[in-house]
Amino acid sequence: MKAPPPQQALGTAIKEGRLALGVSQEEFAAQLGMHRTQLGHIEQGKKDCRLSTIIRIATALDVPASSLLTSAGL
Repeated sequence: MKAPPPQQALGTAIKEGRLALGVSQEEFAAQLGMHRTQLGHIEQGKKDCRLSTIIRIATALDVPASSLLTSAGL
């Protein structure tokens, strides 16, 4: 089976982390200072993230950014 594109794998890792915290997409987006649809596009792999956004998300998930990238297979 073909591996998902990197942005999709990262989005899945972000979504799994958010769900593990029991936080809604809307709550998490507000915590990050972004719109819910922007977070939704990131989680669906429809939008690339800048490194600063990945770090901000990882901090909110209380995981190192490197761990988030590794769990996405990057």
